[in-house]
Formats: sequence, structure tokens, C-alpha cells
Amino acid sequence: MSEVGHTGKVDEESTQGSSSEVPSNLISPTGERNLWEALFPLFAFIVVNRLFSLLWAIVVATLWSLKITFQRYRNGYPIGRFLPVVTIGIIARGVVGIITDSEAVYFGIGIGIKASVGVALIVSALLGKNLLAIYAPLLLGFHEEITSQSAYKKAMNHIAVFIACAQFASSAFDIWLFNNASVDGYLLIRFFVNWPFTTMVIVVSFFYLNRRLSEIDDFPGIANLMEEKLGSKESEKQRKQKKKET
Repeated sequence: MSEVGHTGKVDEESTQGSSSEVPSNLISPTGERNLWEALFPLFAFIVVNRLFSLLWAIVVATLWSLKITFQRYRNGYPIGRFLPVVTIGIIARGVVGIITDSEAVYFGIGIGIKASVGVALIVSALLGKNLLAIYAPLLLGFHEEITSQSAYKKAMNHIAVFIACAQFASSAFDIWLFNNASVDGYLLIRFFVNWPFTTMVIVVSFFYLNRRLSEIDDFPGIANLMEEKLGSKESEKQRKQKKKET
């Protein structure tokens, strides 16, 4: 990312905003709250960077990212063993951004992470340890009767490659945009392009997976499995709540 653009120290005229690294994926059971989680850091980063400096904008973005990460963990999102890695990554990126005081470095780390995810998906699929296939059951509620089927494994491999290509395309767009837009423009345009793009990628992946898994006898459909999982999670939450009250 040394040639991404806007490199070096941020001078007074450049304080138009760096990146809050707005989450690309806005689809989740939290609905409107997840949208707020994405929009708040976008506008907070721009405002803080304009009024103060890049340093304070990065601090705000880092603290907000940590808050959301731990909040999702407490709400039962399948972060689990990745929590320490995610936490260290968020802090490290914030520290590097503060030390270098460089928009290119701060943005470049995010773009690099996005592309690295694509590489990891393809490599894991080639090695027969598809990360999507392993962790999809935590989100979608797939049983072993489904995950043991060859149709499931082949479909998840295809989806891994598809999502990886989407990550590469998104990274390439981010680099082009960063080189051809102001920082505020980069943040806003990237957000409103990534949102529908990511939504499209997820919807296409879901439809494809549902169609491929329909080849399995007595497959109830992804929607029914997710509804069943959410129902059991809600029942578990109510049970724990009652246990606390007694």
C-alpha cells in the first residue's frame, strides 16, 4: 500500500477524515442496530478528524470497534476463540495508524486484511479445511447430517472461491477509490458501494447454498434451520434470565 495515495503525514489541509473502517456486512439478526453500528463510526470519524486530528479519529474508531466486538461476543455471536485475535488486530491497527499518522497506512491495513481474507478462504478450501464449511454451522444451524454430505462440502468450496473473488474485487475498488477521491469521499462512497455489493454477495451465496443442499433428502431449507437456531437461542436466553431471577 505504499503507493495507494495520500501517503505520509496528514497536514492541516488533509484533515478531511481517515477511516472508521465501516463494516461491509450489514446483514445480521440485529437489523437496524447493525446499521447504526456501521453508520456511527463513519460520521464520527469524519467529524472528529475535521475538528481535531487523525490521531483522535483513529482513537475513536478503535474504541468503537472494540466496544462492538465485545458487545457482539456477549450477545452470543460466534466470535469465540477469535476474540483475542480480533482484539489484538484492532488495537495494533489503531496503534500503527497513530504512530505513522498516515491515512495510506491506516486505510492500507484495512484493505490488506480484506484481501488476506480472500486468500485465506481459497487456501483453506484447497487444503480441505474450508473455513466457511467449518464455521457456517455456528451461524446457520446445520447439523452433522448436512455437513457430512459431499453436496455441502462442494457447495461451500464454490462459495469460498466466490466470496474470495468478491474480496479481491472490493479491495481493488478501495485502492482505486482512495487514489481518486478525497478522504471524506472515499469513506462515504466506499460505504454506500460496499453495502449493496456485500448484500448481493451474501444473498447470492445463500440462494446457491440452499439450492445445492436441496439435493439432500429431507433438507428443510436454510431459512427453517436458521429460524430453529434463533428460536433455541432465544429459549436459552430466557432460561438463563429466569435462572438469574430465582
